[in-house]
Amino acid sequence: MDYRKHFKMDWARILQNCIGMLLLAHMVSSESVSEVTFSVKEEEDVGVSIGNIQQHLFPLVSDGDTLTYKFLENNLYVTLDEITGFLYTTKHKLDREILCPPDHLGDCVLQLNAIVMPDKYFKMIKVNIDIEDINDNAPYFLENNISLSISENTPVGTTIGIDHLALDKDTGTNSMLTYLLENSDGFFSIVLEGESLSVIIEKPLDRESLDVHQMKLIATDGGHPSLSGTAALNVQVEDANDNCPVFTSAEPILVTIPENAAADSIVAQVHATDADLGSNADIIYSYSPRVSAASRELFSLDPSSGIITFSGVVEMETPHEHKLSVFANSAPCPPALAVVIVYLSQDTNQQPVIDISYIASLDNDDVVLKENVPVNTAIALLDVIDPHNIKGSLNIEGDVPFILKPHHGKYLLLTSKPLDFELDKQYNVFIVAQDANQKSIFHKRFIRIRVNDVNDNAPRFSQRSVEASIEENNGLDTPLIRLTAIDADSDQNGQVVYSLGPDAPPMFAINTSTGELTVSSVLDREQQDLYNFTVVAADQGTPSLETVTTVLIRVLDQNDNRPLFITNEFTFFIPENFPRLGEVAIINVTDADTGPNGKVMVSILNSTVPFVMDNARGTLRCSSDIDRETADIHEIWIVAIDGGNPALSTTAKVTIFVLDINDNPPKVLLPKNNFSCLPVPASTAPGATVAEIYAIDMDAGMNSVISYKIIGKEAPGPSPFKIDSLTGNITLQEKLLTNHYGMHHLFIQVSDGGLPKPLQSTIWINLFVNETLSPCVLNTVPEGFFQEQPLEMQNLCRRESSEIQCLPLTFIVGLAMMTASLIFFAAGICMFRKATVSNLRNMNRPAHEDAEIPLKLNQNYDTRDWVDVQ
Repeated sequence: MDYRKHFKMDWARILQNCIGMLLLAHMVSSESVSEVTFSVKEEEDVGVSIGNIQQHLFPLVSDGDTLTYKFLENNLYVTLDEITGFLYTTKHKLDREILCPPDHLGDCVLQLNAIVMPDKYFKMIKVNIDIEDINDNAPYFLENNISLSISENTPVGTTIGIDHLALDKDTGTNSMLTYLLENSDGFFSIVLEGESLSVIIEKPLDRESLDVHQMKLIATDGGHPSLSGTAALNVQVEDANDNCPVFTSAEPILVTIPENAAADSIVAQVHATDADLGSNADIIYSYSPRVSAASRELFSLDPSSGIITFSGVVEMETPHEHKLSVFANSAPCPPALAVVIVYLSQDTNQQPVIDISYIASLDNDDVVLKENVPVNTAIALLDVIDPHNIKGSLNIEGDVPFILKPHHGKYLLLTSKPLDFELDKQYNVFIVAQDANQKSIFHKRFIRIRVNDVNDNAPRFSQRSVEASIEENNGLDTPLIRLTAIDADSDQNGQVVYSLGPDAPPMFAINTSTGELTVSSVLDREQQDLYNFTVVAADQGTPSLETVTTVLIRVLDQNDNRPLFITNEFTFFIPENFPRLGEVAIINVTDADTGPNGKVMVSILNSTVPFVMDNARGTLRCSSDIDRETADIHEIWIVAIDGGNPALSTTAKVTIFVLDINDNPPKVLLPKNNFSCLPVPASTAPGATVAEIYAIDMDAGMNSVISYKIIGKEAPGPSPFKIDSLTGNITLQEKLLTNHYGMHHLFIQVSDGGLPKPLQSTIWINLFVNETLSPCVLNTVPEGFFQEQPLEMQNLCRRESSEIQCLPLTFIVGLAMMTASLIFFAAGICMFRKATVSNLRNMNRPAHEDAEIPLKLNQNYDTRDWVDVQ
């Protein structure tokens, strides 16, 4: 490559650009630079007028001058009509949030530069388009779930800040947000202070009553209509150590055991409860410092369970009564106190004993009961065998759903409350034999009762209805959602099997074990966009229990349908001189898709036609003047494009026929003007053509059919000349006499056949009657004329000696004309019927071009006058 040549070419191009910039800077002085500002709302459809440069800058333009407008740079959003100076939106919508990002300060202005030509009006224009915001963006939270943890002892009125403000891409009032808290039940309120969002505690919290508050946080903007966004606000109430241990009974526990009782045998158990949660509910049992060392050695206390056991080592000096003070400790509360009094009996072989005869079923020495046994079900029969006949009674220790009922000198152990396997699966029942004063315990027995599960709980879904969505045109066996039901029963009673309800469509299936719902065929949103059916969850108990939930499947749209015109070829008719921006026709187009995929924009492919699409109304409009004489047919190609990604499109053809209106009067070509003069020899024979009038009409059809008529002449009296109304030929109707010599001025009216009112032109026909054919010269035309009457009327009315007067004769002539009109009307009807029959016969014949009326405007005309013809 020749680098020197390339270097010279680059310098030449740079020099050329510099010269162009200098010339432009010279032309664009400070006086020729103007600035205009328009405003338009964002997201307007294509073809919406933004403003007109000409109306702002050039209100007056000299006659005959035409301005042209042009942008200096290309842009996607605004188009400029080079002739009118109108600015229009394009198919690329003005999106304020895209053109001016959220960090943009002030107004959102699109700045463009345009020039006005020709040089006489040259001006550079700075076009500022202020893009006004509309409320097209809803507020949204960055997180859909907001979680807070608040201690239950937090005081009322406490404000807790949350760093979860909603966002809105709009500006102004459209982005001013207000907040609302739903489902708070009066416990909380929300307040916005400046840029900080806070939750205020309005009522005391109690974890033991409600540990989780589930609410909805709503942000609403200031637009009209307003838009809103939501987020879930979940407040977890943390436990505070606000409850102290409490023993189940405040009365002392009295126990009597033999001195020779087995080592590590259970003497008693103390039990305290704490309503708190977790570590706050932990209880440590301990002896009071006042319990003697001898009692501590003889009776051991388990710090976790509160069980007191006997060591079995009794000395001679060991006292027979021991008072055991037990503390239930849970910081920071003061300890709760329970007293256990233990009596050591010396005559161990003669102590009363408790005999038990079991009624209920046993399994490994455990009583087995079903959870659905009725209240007062008998479990065992108990008897106290007392060799000394010491009067006493049997009692049950602790709070258990069982009672002892005397029965013929013995005791029946019965159920006192309904049993529930899901709450308690086992009970340890301690039965003691006490003296009549319930101060000494002679004997103590332990019974373990196991509760067996029965199928008394149906499976339970977490929600009554479940909603899922899937895009159409999905693959086979696509998973939709996994349903979960929980059964509180155990074993087979708690084993859940899933199935579809009878209303479920056949294309859906569910895994019986996992509850996963799938679709086995391809879905089409245009066929059905919503499926609503039930899913059944059943356990394996006998009999089986079941529950149902409703499943709602929404089919989301894909852009799988092209826009459709109602026809591939549109045909419309409009008259010429159609108003600018007038509505020509409605272009019907549909798209079976929805949302952006179904939003269709129609545009014109051949941009040189004088028409524009108004997508806001779906109409085709006229964008400039329509003149049939310039073009009597317009063929337009239009394309419909949807908003999908990728977009789909369809094209159609639009044919517009321009109908003629009578907007052109006849134009006389021969003679050339009112001063044309034609000599007529005196020897001209009657009936001979002495002059020709030739006129044309630029309209079409009846609007171009021309007729000629003499409407006046310079001198009164009859004229020897007459005119053919169809051809415009002037003929001599009688022999020329001496009194006819001289100039004859005839005022001719040339009319077209337009309706409702024809258009006319007039011309003076000047005929000079003389013996010779010497040229005649005319410098003036008459200033007035006498109105011409029909020749018959002239001949009849000028006979002064006639007995028939003009007035009656006029009536007779009128009656004759009406009769003739009726005859012509009847003949016209016959001709119309004959033409109709002929058209019906030709309907099945091959198509042929319509016959055209031969118009004079299709000929080439010259400007010859009578002199040139001669």
